[in-house]
Amino acid sequence: MKIVILQDRLRLGGTETQALALGGLWAKAGHEVRLVTFRPGGELAQTPAAKALQPVVLQRRDWRLDWFAPKLRETVAGLAPDVIVAFGREANAKLPKLAGLAPRVGTVRSGRPQPGRFWRGLRAAEAVVANTRWAVGTALAHGVSKKRIQVIYSGLARDVRVADPAAVRAEWRKRAETPDETVVLLCVACFREGKGQDILLRAVAQLDKELRWQLWLAGDGPWLRMCRDLAVDLKLQKRVRFLGAVEDPVPLYAAADVAALASEAESLPNFVIEAQAAGLPVVTTDVGGMDECVDDGRTGRLAPEYDMLAFAEALGKTIRDPAWRAAAREPAQARAAKLFDAAANTARWLGLLGDVAAQRETVKGKS
Repeated sequence: MKIVILQDRLRLGGTETQALALGGLWAKAGHEVRLVTFRPGGELAQTPAAKALQPVVLQRRDWRLDWFAPKLRETVAGLAPDVIVAFGREANAKLPKLAGLAPRVGTVRSGRPQPGRFWRGLRAAEAVVANTRWAVGTALAHGVSKKRIQVIYSGLARDVRVADPAAVRAEWRKRAETPDETVVLLCVACFREGKGQDILLRAVAQLDKELRWQLWLAGDGPWLRMCRDLAVDLKLQKRVRFLGAVEDPVPLYAAADVAALASEAESLPNFVIEAQAAGLPVVTTDVGGMDECVDDGRTGRLAPEYDMLAFAEALGKTIRDPAWRAAAREPAQARAAKLFDAAANTARWLGLLGDVAAQRETVKGKS
């Protein structure tokens, strides 16, 4: 099959990471995969995974407009795909413009509210992949046909194993000036509205003073300065480490003890998948597809949405109970291996794409 992947820009995000990982796996399976991006650049643009997909960039210079896709139709037509797969809000919104070129597959992966153009794109697609059952419900509520939707969980996008976990743990804790007996709470997420780093900071400020913990926040984004200021206001400077954007968070999983995410809106974040695969218990808000990802009480703890005090209580219980954290390790890894196995989910993707691509001649006949 000739597969064209659409993506607005290769920023350092979960959807972009998944798109590149899937594209690489599809190519490894023997398919011809090309990537079309609207904007140039992005943190992932120079990675081997991106370069392997021979990206075609539509904007000759970066106009800083995610939606601007000049000559999209003629570019995709020139690549002669058997199937087109869109990842992200703006890419999905462009699917109606590609009618007649090849069958189109839209994706719904985010827990954030989406604009009308996104849902119009999904309604135009021949097939839609949702990464959780929760996302299916959202798509149905916006008029996407049930018979066109299929759930395929995100696969583990990177190998979370490290050769010498003890050495990696010691190195990162030395770098962060963190004693080994201190419980490290780790959050890897873009600093933007809805990701909840501000809620997480307010929650840890409620923890009992005698508890030994640090919070490591990895990521960058428009809310970073606000969160830095909030940490100062809450007098958490000695407890919180801002690590900046981290392209490969795997060493952080080896150095940390608990994954913490206080998002207000999620479907299925890569961070929670990877943290469990690395054996970390997860404390997170019960939003979107989190209850599909985390087994409450066994691989993590789910706190009610918009209840910061309950979130703080869940963190406190987890910090105080090293035996529970240790017991959660194997179930977390087993759950990640069962639900988010990259090979199994890639096979599901390729089965769907093969079925959709079989419609190509029908689509051509109607164009």
